[in-house]
Amino acid sequence: MDRGLYEVARGMQIRIKNMDFVANNLANVNTTGYKREVPFAEYLSRMESQPVKQLSDLRDGSLVKTDDPMNLALSGNAYFMVQTEKGIELTRNGNFKVTQDGTLVTNDGYKVLTYGGNLNLFEGIVNKDEIHNIKFADNGEIYVNGHVVDKLMIARIDNQKFFERDGASRFYREDQSYVLANEDEYQVHQGYLEESNVNALMEMQHMIKINRDFESAQKAIRSIDSMLGEAKQIGKI
Repeated sequence: MDRGLYEVARGMQIRIKNMDFVANNLANVNTTGYKREVPFAEYLSRMESQPVKQLSDLRDGSLVKTDDPMNLALSGNAYFMVQTEKGIELTRNGNFKVTQDGTLVTNDGYKVLTYGGNLNLFEGIVNKDEIHNIKFADNGEIYVNGHVVDKLMIARIDNQKFFERDGASRFYREDQSYVLANEDEYQVHQGYLEESNVNALMEMQHMIKINRDFESAQKAIRSIDSMLGEAKQIGKI
């Protein structure tokens, strides 16, 4: 294949991948705790000496007050630890609920991990409607009726190259080797949820630019193909 055609085709493949990232970001603009996937051009500019599989923008999203005591948000380099079918995973989606047996779980049913391991939030509460008596401190300690009963397990992400994404808002390590965050590195906010950190306007601008670049690449391929065809005709004379 002509070298010029190869380079242009490679550039088009990268732009198609970039468009996938942008489309996924826009699809998750309202997903709680979602972290933006970085398009390949930004990926190259941010990449250090150590390669990563795909870069995510892990900066904090805005906090939205819900006043639901089971809604939790985090600030800082910190993630809730949850038990899934793949093992332990990390998430910033703190849209939690309490099961009938008092277990704290994610909205899709995964257990939220605590140091105690067998937390029953309803223990010590006579009426299950008194869920407002469950308090979460800034450092993740869990209080029921004013007494500490357990503490949330909070991890951090030091190097993205070891992590895979699972769905919209969960991350995991194949080796299940997680580093717990120090209390001075994060803050738990009860009655809040963290919004996606996607800026829809910025993503639309990225989409427009990618489309323009793709169209330019198509024109370049047509031009190169035309020149190659003319060269072949000249060669036959």
